[in-house]
Amino acid sequence: MMIVFLLVPTLLIFLGLQVIGSVPVTFLLFYSWLLLVPTVDGLFVKKNTLRETFSSLGFSTQRNNVWTGLWTGFIFLFVILCGGYFFQSFLFDRSELSELLARWNFTGNFTGGLVLILMLINPVLEEMYWRGYMHNKLTRKYKPQTVILLTALFYSLYHLLSVIPLFAWPYNVMMVVPVFLAGLIWGYMRQRHHSVVGSIISHLLADAGIMGIYLLFLA
Repeated sequence: MMIVFLLVPTLLIFLGLQVIGSVPVTFLLFYSWLLLVPTVDGLFVKKNTLRETFSSLGFSTQRNNVWTGLWTGFIFLFVILCGGYFFQSFLFDRSELSELLARWNFTGNFTGGLVLILMLINPVLEEMYWRGYMHNKLTRKYKPQTVILLTALFYSLYHLLSVIPLFAWPYNVMMVVPVFLAGLIWGYMRQRHHSVVGSIISHLLADAGIMGIYLLFLA
């Protein structure tokens, strides 16, 4: 049963991008799963209150956790923007990438809203699911190091489906490595501070860097 919770996000990304070929549909499928599974489990299966549910998912503020999230996030932001600026000619072909994004409906009047979702909604729901919900479920069976490794591995798995078409070979496969490393860092932060707030902040700044590259070089 555990493998279902680990693999379904990847299957939904595959369905949305590779089968249906639409970013908005992918967002609807993917984010609905990330939101509904933890909240339904907490509210209706475990019969906790909303506050208890979110508290169990790691939504508690700790100063050290927030500061760690800020400085790691700004490092990610800086590295991503610098990497995009200096290596854009190697990483992607603008014309091909623009055509791909158009086929995925990541264009037109909805682009601004989709960018905001990726910057603001994505880090909250991904961290709530992987470093909150799945971290808790896996902790019942595995050691902390294994939990951090597994959540980072399956978190980075579905990124292959998006980065392989977006970037040029062999950089598209290589781009998953920093995603995996970020997952390890955010998992460690979750384990150390018992909170996902810091990883959400760090993740938000990293996603802001990615969207910055899109707005600066591709939009």
